[in-house]
Amino acid sequence: MREMGVRELKQSLSATLRAVARGEQVRVTVRGRPLADIVPAGAAVDDGLRELVASGQVTPPARARPKHPPQPASAGTSAAALVRSERDAER
Repeated sequence: MREMGVRELKQSLSATLRAVARGEQVRVTVRGRPLADIVPAGAAVDDGLRELVASGQVTPPARARPKHPPQPASAGTSAAALVRSERDAER
């Protein structure tokens, strides 16, 4: 992994992004301390996840995640009315 400071990154951003698009990984530093890693989109998560699955620490899902989250069901009345009715039922 190549390391570069923020100033160098600013001066060569386009060339650096082209290198990342080719698969190279770049670590950005501030005063010599690591700040961020620039990696190809999805590469870091996928590689790390593959390693965890291979070691048996993570089990892949049995089915794909739904594209859209389920919509909450409508109770037909307001939440305040439900709370009032539960409160009144307890008295």
